[in-house]
Amino acid sequence: MRWLILHRNTLLLILGLLTAVMAAGVFLLRINFSFESFYPKEDPEFKYYQEFSKNFTEEQNYIIYLAVKSPSTDIFDASFLQRSDQLFQEIKKLEGIDSVLSALQMVQVRRRGVSFKQTPYLEFESEALLDRSRKRNQKDSTLIGTFITRDRQNICAYLFTDPAIFDKPARDDMNQALETILDESGLKYQLSGIPHIRTKYVETIAQELGLFIGLSLVLITTVLFLTYRSRWGILLPQIAVVASLIWILGFMGLTGQGIDLISNLLIPIMFVVGTSDVIHLMTKYLSEVRSGKSVGDAMNITLREIGLSLFLTSVTTAVGFASLIISRIPPIRNFGLYAAAGVLFTFIITIIILPNALLRIPPEHFSRARSVESGKFWKPFMDGIFRLTQKRSGLIVACFTVVLGACIWLVLKIPMDTHLIEDVGKNDPIRKSMEFFEDQSFGLRPFEIGIHMKQDSIPITDYRVLQEIDKFQNFLNEQEKFSPFLSPASLVKQANYIYKGSRARYLKIPDKQESVDELLGFIELDENSRTLLQKVVSEDGTVGRMSATCADLGTDRFSEIYENVDQFYRTECDTSLFYYRYTGHAYLTEHNLQYVRSSLLGGLSIAFVVVGFIMGLLFRSWRMLLISMFPNVIPLLLTGGVMGLFGITLTASTALVFVIAFGIAVDDTIHFLTRYKLERQKGLTKSQAIRNTIYGTGKAMILTSLILMGGFVLLLASDFGGTLNTGLFTALTIVFALFADLLLLPILLKYFGK
Repeated sequence: MRWLILHRNTLLLILGLLTAVMAAGVFLLRINFSFESFYPKEDPEFKYYQEFSKNFTEEQNYIIYLAVKSPSTDIFDASFLQRSDQLFQEIKKLEGIDSVLSALQMVQVRRRGVSFKQTPYLEFESEALLDRSRKRNQKDSTLIGTFITRDRQNICAYLFTDPAIFDKPARDDMNQALETILDESGLKYQLSGIPHIRTKYVETIAQELGLFIGLSLVLITTVLFLTYRSRWGILLPQIAVVASLIWILGFMGLTGQGIDLISNLLIPIMFVVGTSDVIHLMTKYLSEVRSGKSVGDAMNITLREIGLSLFLTSVTTAVGFASLIISRIPPIRNFGLYAAAGVLFTFIITIIILPNALLRIPPEHFSRARSVESGKFWKPFMDGIFRLTQKRSGLIVACFTVVLGACIWLVLKIPMDTHLIEDVGKNDPIRKSMEFFEDQSFGLRPFEIGIHMKQDSIPITDYRVLQEIDKFQNFLNEQEKFSPFLSPASLVKQANYIYKGSRARYLKIPDKQESVDELLGFIELDENSRTLLQKVVSEDGTVGRMSATCADLGTDRFSEIYENVDQFYRTECDTSLFYYRYTGHAYLTEHNLQYVRSSLLGGLSIAFVVVGFIMGLLFRSWRMLLISMFPNVIPLLLTGGVMGLFGITLTASTALVFVIAFGIAVDDTIHFLTRYKLERQKGLTKSQAIRNTIYGTGKAMILTSLILMGGFVLLLASDFGGTLNTGLFTALTIVFALFADLLLLPILLKYFGK
């Protein structure tokens, strides 16, 4: 690596120009939370959803759910209803709100001879009308759970937003204006729904982006001060790390990649990875200078002995991240690619800036004051570790064996049941609002089924098909608490009920096609009913839709429901008439969650193979390859054991931990083994080589592991449970990896090393 020193001025100039270009790209960054960006375009389920969406719009994607609480014991308060009516009218005027549907617009339709009478469910113009409304709603529970909460203290409204603003800044402006109106009303309220949740996510991502940058700077400044006690020891590493951050953020901006919930993790990761490289290089350089070598000789030795290790660790870390490319989920795939690029950027910047700067700074500028890096405790501490691995190797192996056995058993206990809002904190307002609507309503999780005819000659409105659909949705209602289904069958049933004088015995599908056709004609006469029919029957009459909402039950419960429904369809339905498919954004999300887990573990396997191949080339020995991989399997099993012990669900974010942690944790192993190889090449015995390796790399390994752990601990400040878990368990894995490398790896080399 001598050429780095010879051409350092030219390389520094090129680096400066490229950094300026990347800095311009930072201003192109945007926060992104696109609905469709999380679904793999080649997935058959997503392709079906796109085809299904050509016939039917999944309205739940664009609805904001609002519940306004009455200051009285129930909603039957004339003043409250009047204020609510005025509030809904004001909300309707907001740009981005297409329409507002509330309990105040709902009417009870009854047949009177040849005409139909419409009576509002809620009338409050006089005390008499208000009292009659109270009695009507006590007798008829149609609105309860949909437009009036079960405790009868909240009136609900459905705010239909403009789909055109769904993934645009105008959506966030609309939500902000909505909250302003609600706050100014003085009424207590609950808000939820995908457009509202997306806005809150974007706000949180933007806040956490700044938070992570600030905390990372504080962490690194503190660590560098304690480590080197020198302004140059603080300034130089930060220049390298900040330049690396500019490169990765600028690269994202220039290539059109936005910041989302997953890529937000890049900030602390790049900070700690960059600082880790810097500390390895500076610690070795200062050690050589303090041993009496000249600045030039010290840098040559540093680059010769540390440069290769830094390159290998950068490559293996990049491989760990790049293994995510096999994921079909675009944000995860992009995170892996940009993280891998960021790691390589960091290596290039560090290897150019640090030697260039250090060669220009007199060694005496690095303080001789007591610091962590120059502390006298390091030698006896490392000597203690060496003696422990040599004299207590049996005890160490026995302890690792017992703990690993327990962890393997605990790994099998890791829960797999996930929810749509799994990554949202328990006390987050988003979760609280969703729990409110699940408790007081039917829940907000969309449930969509497509119904397809098997015979072109039989339309979806055939009375036999409608009876089968009705049977089908009745069975679903027996399985779980769904909201009233919107389907061709439910519309015809309701039309029959009203047409026959609102008598309960007519709330069914007629047994004759002529009667069904007559009801369809009756539906066509009313504009609202006709619109609803278009929402559940395709234009050609061959595709139908069943739509409802329910609570966020979890993947385990839905798998059970799907299995029961499939069994019912095969045994109780006329399968010659139609077939069905589940769809909708909630179903796709759950489908992807299960795929993400398996793909991340597959990516981890690829990372193992590639890193193993690199280690095999480095040492040219299968025995050393196995020795090098073993200490990096142990931390993953230990982390899995902790997850199983505390019942942490294996979600996309917790599965991501294993890939990230492996790519980072293997670094210490490479530093250790590379130094061990150099010591053996000097003709030293195994014991002498192990001792010198522990003395030479142990300090840097401990310091960098502490920094890496601290960087991921910063993620505990996140409001997203997934981000928090990623930080917590990655930090744990790094600690476990340090113990394995310092305690177990020397023992493996002692008994099995070549």
